[in-house]
Amino acid sequence: MDAPSSRHRGAASDSTVAVLRRSTAAGDSADSPTICALPLPQQIADHLGHQIMNGDCPPGSRLKEEKFAEHYQVSRGPVREAFRILERRGFVEIVPRHGARVRVFDPADLAALFSVRGVLLGLAARQAIEQAAPDVVERLAAQVARLRRSAEAMDITPLEHAKIAMEAQEAVICCSGNRPLIRMMEELKGRALWRMAWHETPLDFTSRARRQQSARLWGDMLRAIKNSDADGAERIGRLLLEASRDHMLAAMAAQRRHAVAEPEDPAPSRRRPRRSATAANETNVTAEAD
Repeated sequence: MDAPSSRHRGAASDSTVAVLRRSTAAGDSADSPTICALPLPQQIADHLGHQIMNGDCPPGSRLKEEKFAEHYQVSRGPVREAFRILERRGFVEIVPRHGARVRVFDPADLAALFSVRGVLLGLAARQAIEQAAPDVVERLAAQVARLRRSAEAMDITPLEHAKIAMEAQEAVICCSGNRPLIRMMEELKGRALWRMAWHETPLDFTSRARRQQSARLWGDMLRAIKNSDADGAERIGRLLLEASRDHMLAAMAAQRRHAVAEPEDPAPSRRRPRRSATAANETNVTAEAD
């Protein structure tokens, strides 16, 4: 990062005010994230990441340091560090001699993340049994009951079903007692690909049959844990994430086929409609769930 000059120090000392002023400008919507007194690069990364999620910075577009330094009224150093944070989160890629650009979404990357998460969930289930965690059965049973009601009544959205499934995952993960594993799962939760996969329309849990499959697999997980079947629980953990991976990739392929077949809009909107704050919050938890 650039060595702070007196002018830079002045900009940084007023950083929270500057970024707050920019984030509440007339052009930004009410569902933009609240920016609090975090380190300046993290503030910028959080706000810019939200803009990328909303489609204001399309995939492949170049992010120029000087442009965002002027936008946030700061020096280029904090902007450069914000780009590095966004690179770690998976939102952008930094190309030598070309700078930062918004990452182009690759379904193969999403598939790989699902596979990794499936391995970790299976290991967490095994270790929850080995640890004989006292409350894992009770916590998991509550979520399985909710998933079954969702599959039967179809009275909640796909995002809400996915949120319940994520809570079931967290019950198993927390009861594993494996702190490095818990941290790894938390890091995967922050990956941009999880969020991007659900940005436009739900890609999973849209049908009764799919929700029934989800509820059945989680019921199998609960039974394996009750019976202290570590091998079975580990296998089911992988199956849960593999099922979600396969359904989401199939839905994405169908969307691409539809986009190719659909005639191009002669006057496309330059800005996508912004979602409500509730929908934005739900998106953050959805794509990592099954």
